[in-house]
Amino acid sequence: MSNFKNDLVNILEMLQNIEIDLNLVGYTETEKKIYYTIALRLSKSGSCNITNVIETSGYSRSTVYKTIKKFELDDLIKLKQSNDDKREFNLSLSVT
Repeated sequence: MSNFKNDLVNILEMLQNIEIDLNLVGYTETEKKIYYTIALRLSKSGSCNITNVIETSGYSRSTVYKTIKKFELDDLIKLKQSNDDKREFNLSLSVT
């Protein structure tokens, strides 16, 4: 097998292990993309709100809200009402 194929297989195995570690295995690809959008935004800017996720992911408001609610119920993320805008919620990861 070529180096490229070996590298690709290794990367895919690492991604699978990360998804297992984060308890994302049972989620759809859309839900995983929303989770990764939150994680990347938090990593880059230190903050993330629901509007950021909608704008960045390209998914509808209802899809994002439904997925975030599911993550909250499964204790993958936490929501906190924004001090600046009471209509907005800030997100954080519940990494254990």
